[in-house]
Amino acid sequence: MSEAPTAARLLFAAEAQFRRFGYRRTTIDDITAEAGTGKGSLYLHFESKLAVYLAVVEASLERFVSSAAELLDGTDPAPARLRTLVELTINHYGQDELLQASLFGNGNLVDGDVAQRAAEIQRTRIRHLLRELLAAGQREATVRADIDVDAAAAVVFEIGWAVVRSALEGASQIPLEEALNTLNQIVGLGLLPRGSGALKPQTEN
Repeated sequence: MSEAPTAARLLFAAEAQFRRFGYRRTTIDDITAEAGTGKGSLYLHFESKLAVYLAVVEASLERFVSSAAELLDGTDPAPARLRTLVELTINHYGQDELLQASLFGNGNLVDGDVAQRAAEIQRTRIRHLLRELLAAGQREATVRADIDVDAAAAVVFEIGWAVVRSALEGASQIPLEEALNTLNQIVGLGLLPRGSGALKPQTEN
């Protein structure tokens, strides 16, 4: 680890500390001790503990986005890829407490203004991913050409995240498979070119 660039070592150390102790309990001293550097080295790369935390969130988010971006190269219609994206998000965020806490708020790990700023990073990045998916659908004629992809991405994000959050918190009153099929039907029918017909519910093999 000592041979890694200083910024990378600091981010690696900070992520471990934030995941273990949360934002409030983690100190600059904790991060630099874990990284084997001094405070001066940290402040050469980051302005504050907040800047370090947001960089950690972005790095963790990019790992999710890298997996999700592969959907853009898929052969399924865009509405079907949207469903797959929701499933991927549930799986990833269910295993990544840091991202989940910074998006939905978790007083044990992060709260207040820090959570809001971290959440906005995620919202912006995922909405951009949705926009790319919808634009790809328009190019391949599986998404209506008359839809504003920016507005649609924003709306789909809010609907999709309601399903994701309910699944992660165990608050949904219907099974996840049924919720995903219903989302696929409601959102998919609105995205499909007119005359394309209804989407078939997906079933497990």
